[in-house]
Amino acid sequence: MLYQTKYIILFGIIGGLLFTLPFYNWVFAKGWDFSEGFPLGWLGAGLTYFSTFFHEIGHTIFLWFYGYFTIPMFDFQHGGGMAYHFGGQNPMILLGVYSLLGYGIYKFHKYPVILVPLVLALILNVALVTNETLHMNLINFMGPGFESLVAGFLIFRAVFDLAPRGVFERLLNSIFGFGMGFFALISAHALLHNEAYRLVYFEQKGQHGFGDFDKIATQISFMDFKTVVFTWMGLTLVCMATPFVLYLVMPKSHELY
Repeated sequence: MLYQTKYIILFGIIGGLLFTLPFYNWVFAKGWDFSEGFPLGWLGAGLTYFSTFFHEIGHTIFLWFYGYFTIPMFDFQHGGGMAYHFGGQNPMILLGVYSLLGYGIYKFHKYPVILVPLVLALILNVALVTNETLHMNLINFMGPGFESLVAGFLIFRAVFDLAPRGVFERLLNSIFGFGMGFFALISAHALLHNEAYRLVYFEQKGQHGFGDFDKIATQISFMDFKTVVFTWMGLTLVCMATPFVLYLVMPKSHELY
């Protein structure tokens, strides 16, 4: 039955593969005409914008986290999106961040599952907030990195049946979660093995080296471009696998059969 977890996951994997088929066809020039136009081409375009949305949200969250006033938006001129930040670090924004983290630590001090991430977030902020090079590299990475985290979160909701509006929402969580994960893995693979795609990435926004991973590779001496991409690929795989690992190790209220 559709309501059972294994079918939700199975249909999510199939749906995610179908959604990413047009992107794979475009990147690797397979010539599969059936993946263009309606419906697959439209679904693939929708997934692309969905991933772009969360990509820019990731940059925006971490820019605000380090004190920068930021507005995310789509870039209809060059494609993709942009997270525009205005000026340097704002002490009032940082004060707000520390106030929220402090209140959260106080409020949830009896709940380790919430307390630990809040404390780690505070440590991460304090450790990097005065080093612009380091926190900007983290901000750059957490655009694509946030795509991976959202993919894992959506799969988690599907696996543990946390969709409050029923089976259709749960199925959409599964499809978009796997779709975003597959999209990231295909993109990473293309950056490593497709010279044309790599060149497009390098020359995005009408500039040279403007891509997030190019910026990181330029700033961090011990990480070249391929290492950064492999890191993203590894994060994506971990995020997609974690819900299933948790399902196996946590007390079960759901059965995968």
